[in-house]
Amino acid sequence: MNSLEKLSFERLRQYGSGRIFSELDLRDVKFTSCTLAQHDDPAFGLVVRNSMLRNCSFSACVMAGVKLDNVIIDRAKFSRSSISGCVFRNVTLRGRIGQLILGGPARSLPSEMFEAFSQALLEFYRDVDWALDISDATFADATIRAVPGELIRRDVGRHFLIRRENRDAVLSMPDAPGLAKAYFRDFDLTPFDTMIAVAAQGSKNFEKQLADLQWLRERDLAE
Repeated sequence: MNSLEKLSFERLRQYGSGRIFSELDLRDVKFTSCTLAQHDDPAFGLVVRNSMLRNCSFSACVMAGVKLDNVIIDRAKFSRSSISGCVFRNVTLRGRIGQLILGGPARSLPSEMFEAFSQALLEFYRDVDWALDISDATFADATIRAVPGELIRRDVGRHFLIRRENRDAVLSMPDAPGLAKAYFRDFDLTPFDTMIAVAAQGSKNFEKQLADLQWLRERDLAE
């Protein structure tokens, strides 16, 4: 393993596909205004694999179009950072993670490239046994739009599987909680038909979030 501990990096840039980062062991490493991204290779040739990140922080960082394969993230802090159009195979998040937003391909991409990446996401997950394990993660906030819900290992007490087929029904219900409607609107931003809705245990609004999502489960609109 290539080990780095208690270091800080600013404005590191890796643009473009065709690079593999592997066997990394990062502990207490701080990244500020760093970029790991590619926007023209739907085959996801920019790769991070067989690596562990422990208690690392990311401030104003960007990751886009990256494939993460067999990676463990044990405690992390994300601040003003963007993760878009990435794919995950056997990636484990555990401990306090902070705020996490996993979005689809960047809407700023040219339309043909946006469609190519969206299709590539669908193709990638046809051959994945599981994508993410969030069962032991504690989030301050979490939105996981661009990973199929059924490929996410979860704590069913806090993490709820929702399906696109129920979108219109939920959005038409005047008494549906606002959080529930917000999650179902997110289906407009993903090519997948399932998603995980997270009641963020690290949020001061956790109990309210949990009640809102339980409302869906009680009506067979979430699993």
